[in-house]
Amino acid sequence: MTKQLTLFSTEELLSTQAVRDSFDPARLTQARRLAGITKQTLGDAVGVSGAAIGQYEAGVTPRPEIVGLLARELGQPVAFFAMGRPIGKLDVSQAHFRSLRSTRASERLKATSFVEQVWEVTFALEKRVAFPDVNVPFNEADSSMSPVEAARALRSYWELPEGPIPNLVELMELNGIVVSVLTLRGDQDETARVDAFSTAALNRPIVVVTPERARSVYRHRFTCAHELGHLVLHRELAVGDPRQEREADAFAAEFLMPRSEIEPVLPATINLPRLGQIGQTWGVSPEALVFRMQELKGASDVSVRRAYQKLRSGNRQEASVADYPGEVPMLLTEAMKVADKFGFSVADLANELRWAPERVRQVLGLVDERPKLTLVR
Repeated sequence: MTKQLTLFSTEELLSTQAVRDSFDPARLTQARRLAGITKQTLGDAVGVSGAAIGQYEAGVTPRPEIVGLLARELGQPVAFFAMGRPIGKLDVSQAHFRSLRSTRASERLKATSFVEQVWEVTFALEKRVAFPDVNVPFNEADSSMSPVEAARALRSYWELPEGPIPNLVELMELNGIVVSVLTLRGDQDETARVDAFSTAALNRPIVVVTPERARSVYRHRFTCAHELGHLVLHRELAVGDPRQEREADAFAAEFLMPRSEIEPVLPATINLPRLGQIGQTWGVSPEALVFRMQELKGASDVSVRRAYQKLRSGNRQEASVADYPGEVPMLLTEAMKVADKFGFSVADLANELRWAPERVRQVLGLVDERPKLTLVR
């Protein structure tokens, strides 16, 4: 431990002492979950036991030098661990995970901690910028309403015209839903396994999608509509309930492709080139239209299976979300731009949140457009 102490300057030790006096155990839990490591792993890294980390998270205050080591190991400023700012605590059971079975418990904890950070950014910006009011009618008054009926009701409530929805994410954000792209420390496979999820447990509904889904604008749009279905249909969560997942899919299909409008334009039998053309118009994948063909046209299981096999074996070049500005989350980014015009910068936000500025930019979805320096020896 003595060798580790020599890493800190006098200024750093004074800082860790100040934070030690107002240490917030919830921040340690949040930072550890964001890092995706166990108490034992963290303890080994800073020279204490896993049980000691558990005690710190339960309220026992660590020594100043341990605070500094925790900050370095978890990639956080020392000030991150101090009390004095709101935290939007979210339990795993309060979020719909689309791929619950394939998502590890540690990854779900990591993802819910990310949502907590999205909430903190939103809360801080809303003190300076007026966000759109939350305008999502939860299906509580009439619990007998089916997912299809709920999708039709929402289109009517939002006064959507007939036809395709041009910009789904923009529509959701205009109605007060925060949409964010998941950014986690760790490998890309881990992020891909989390998939999309949503929660209405905080004071503003939040939908999180992943870069993996964003590679295809069609998958991205259906995923967002699926999570919108959860927000409308499932205030009471049954985590991992396959029925709720099927209901969210049915909602998304009807919301994006209303039966009364899509059925007349579908071919009599499965015709993949024709479905590809229809999909481009409606902003949905051929796979989603094949599923609709089975629902609405009675396509046989054999023909549907054959169609899926052809689609999987083909080398399609699908458009990414980046090619469709209306599908790129912009609410937090634009709010930051407005705040900056009135003298509240990213640096100010980072200081208020006590985060590293780079992490603030990541959660906001701000792209660093500076050219990268390459050193040649």
